[in-house]
Amino acid sequence: MSTKVDRAVHANQLIRAIASHGRRFFYNARADRYARIELDVAGRVWFIDDYRESRIYTHRRGSWNRMGFSHGGTLHSLVDDMREYIVHGTRIPRWKIAIRQLGNRSENIWGYSPEAAEAVRAAAYALPIMEPEKDGA
Repeated sequence: MSTKVDRAVHANQLIRAIASHGRRFFYNARADRYARIELDVAGRVWFIDDYRESRIYTHRRGSWNRMGFSHGGTLHSLVDDMREYIVHGTRIPRWKIAIRQLGNRSENIWGYSPEAAEAVRAAAYALPIMEPEKDGA
């Protein structure tokens, strides 16, 4: 099993993968700054917002999005999943990356083009933070 520090590196790799494709969530072009995850000396997980550069304590369930997080609920949930991976080793389900829309599986709720969605999925799925592909899937 990897350490919390290793898993924080994996989370930051996922953030960079997302920030490098499509609408480039977690990247602030004006400041040329990426969001990132940090651990404090006690092993608690902090999210550093790319837009506001806020240092956000992620262990405050449900309320930390109002404390400087500049992205929406889907990405808030994904950061929660990253925290759980870092703290407990719980891998993130593959469906959470560029989530496909019900009724039209070629579209996604992130608003990425089909090509960008596939590129970000491929980059994310190569990381150890993601659940492995299920047999027959």
